[in-house]
Amino acid sequence: MIQYYLDLQKQVKTIQSFQLAHAQIQKIYSTAYFISFSIRSPGKTWHLYLGRGGGQEGLWIGNHPPTSELRRKDAFLEYLRRHVSSCSFLEIELDPYDRIIKFVYQKFGQKQSLLFFWRGRKLYFIHHFQDGPDEPFRILLSWHGKAILANTDLDNHFELFNEVGRRSDIKHDLQSPHASTIEDLLKDELSAAKLKGLSSSPTFLQRKISNIESDLEKTRQWGQLQKILDKGSSLEGYELKVGDHKIKFEGELNPFERRNLLFEKIKKLKKGESILTERLSSAQDQLAGQVQTIKSSSQLPMVKPVWGREEIKQNQQLKMPEKEDYKVFKFDDFSVGVGLSAQGNDQLRNKWAKKEDFWFHLDGVKSSHVIVKIQQGHHLESEMINMASTILAYFSHFSGDWIPIIYTAVKNLKGVSGSAGMVIYKKEKHLRCPRIDSSSWLKEDS
Repeated sequence: MIQYYLDLQKQVKTIQSFQLAHAQIQKIYSTAYFISFSIRSPGKTWHLYLGRGGGQEGLWIGNHPPTSELRRKDAFLEYLRRHVSSCSFLEIELDPYDRIIKFVYQKFGQKQSLLFFWRGRKLYFIHHFQDGPDEPFRILLSWHGKAILANTDLDNHFELFNEVGRRSDIKHDLQSPHASTIEDLLKDELSAAKLKGLSSSPTFLQRKISNIESDLEKTRQWGQLQKILDKGSSLEGYELKVGDHKIKFEGELNPFERRNLLFEKIKKLKKGESILTERLSSAQDQLAGQVQTIKSSSQLPMVKPVWGREEIKQNQQLKMPEKEDYKVFKFDDFSVGVGLSAQGNDQLRNKWAKKEDFWFHLDGVKSSHVIVKIQQGHHLESEMINMASTILAYFSHFSGDWIPIIYTAVKNLKGVSGSAGMVIYKKEKHLRCPRIDSSSWLKEDS
């Protein structure tokens, strides 16, 4: 089922009315057609479903997770589980223009977000996240396929979808004539799935038996540990190694505590031996044809989101102003260019800068863009950096005496199509530079 904008708007308002802020995201499942988030609020678990594209496009809320017959795994599901499971759900938003859902959650004490865009029967997504509590924010545009450091100028993540066809002129007066519940859609998927019995193959069982026998051999080494206990051998030292097992005696332990650690290890190995023996017997019976394990599995092909490098076809070229909206300051061994507007920042980078030049930006706040172009035979020096930082601060209306900046080579920049003045960067360096006296030249030329 394909939901129109009004359908999505209705679903978002319904979910917002449940007041799920700070509810726990417990489990994430997937079918061939849907992603399901289990969100636990006081007294009830809700199941938020997102269509994976290919004719199932939209957002639904249900009372149950997908049945085991429909559950499937792929790289997209594992990615979502790795980043979102056990986090706190905060809110869900709808783009004011197009069919884009923003799923906001909390991790490492910070707001992070996933955005999903259904366009042309395809699902695109953006992820704004941290890899760790002290790590910088990164952003993944699925159609580029690689996460990079997030630009501090990117306040509106919805605009990043301009590159793949986000529109501001779609009609908001359409809705589906027959709104289906997620329960109905899952029943349709179950009917479409070609379920059939799958018996374990002999090759698989032989490999399983071999693995169990290998594990059994290791667990049975408890006998060697038992002999050490029975003999009353000294357990001095930091570590005892017997066969495939190591026991570390950390801290100041008396002889009784050391023997107790060894005894607990033997108990665990004995228990493991019992479990593995039962598994081995069961697998051997299956291989002999005494037992046949039947499984049910959906044979529907997985609908995959756009994830990886995709060629972007621009329907319209961005119109740049005829007048160059940037300024250049020339010095003895280098020149400094500064953008005077968002379009001027793009002109500066695209028309004036070369790959070997250096790009500067205020660290953590919005600012103009500055490019330093160095004459051949010279290198980037502290004097040049301080000069560029002073120009950057002046045109960005930054008043501090010490200027926090980031800089990198122009070759490490990538513009964001459809968003003037926005760039994505990598391999940047962070500095605090002193403001230098520029009264003799900066104000006269500005």
